[in-house]
Amino acid sequence: MAANALAKTLKSLHIPSKPIVFANIWDLASANAILSLNSATDTPVKAVATASWAIAATLGIQDQELTLEQNLDAIRKIAPAVTKAGLPLSVDLQDGYGSRIEEAVAAAVKAGAHGANIEDSIPSAGYDKGISGSLYPLEDQVQRLKSALKAAADAGCPDFTLNARTDVFILGDSPDLNDETRLGEAVKRGKAYLEAGATTVFVWGLPPRGLRDAEIQTLVKEFDGRLAVILHGKSAADMAKMGVARISVGPKLFRGAMETLKKSALTMLRGGELQVHI
Repeated sequence: MAANALAKTLKSLHIPSKPIVFANIWDLASANAILSLNSATDTPVKAVATASWAIAATLGIQDQELTLEQNLDAIRKIAPAVTKAGLPLSVDLQDGYGSRIEEAVAAAVKAGAHGANIEDSIPSAGYDKGISGSLYPLEDQVQRLKSALKAAADAGCPDFTLNARTDVFILGDSPDLNDETRLGEAVKRGKAYLEAGATTVFVWGLPPRGLRDAEIQTLVKEFDGRLAVILHGKSAADMAKMGVARISVGPKLFRGAMETLKKSALTMLRGGELQVHI
């Protein structure tokens, strides 16, 4: 039950107004870089989380093309270093890979995961078919989440931390889908996911604006603070003051690292100095 002890730690870190903050990683190198931030006197890294988009990018594919096997391969390479550091690991399992959701969660636990993101959008559907076409029906998703938690428990991790993501805010615009209906659907789904056993509800904000302050305030109130958000347009301290319990950055660190690589390489190739200093 050593894995479950770390799962309990992960769950305990989700505190409204004192949120766990994740610097999402994508491979062993990025994991080691983040883990190196902890020292005997300073431990800013409380837990580690992966980002499936970034894992897919390292393989030269789109997020929706990332297979369960490819995702698990990355998790298996990352998990030992995180466990050695004595920290819990949350992994991005996308939608749970359809009907394979129980298999996916059980395999992730065995690979060293203590929690996971599971989203309610259907990868093959895209984001332009509205709530009924792009998202799993609410009743189906609730049952899928319950099945995922049971699979984790059966694999030896009954305190598996589920960050249940709803994608209603990133669906394409349509006449019957406005800000009010998005928020209403997010509240309805989020409450159902929490009732099903989720630790937090991750509401992905609509790019490029993200979630508005009023929307975050409503979601915090409706979820009793058990809201997870992407860091966008505010500091982590600002988001904490709004009452959220979990903050992540998704693939933003990966994208930033790649931009730094491109800019530094271009300067050098054009005759300039190498601008990356270590």
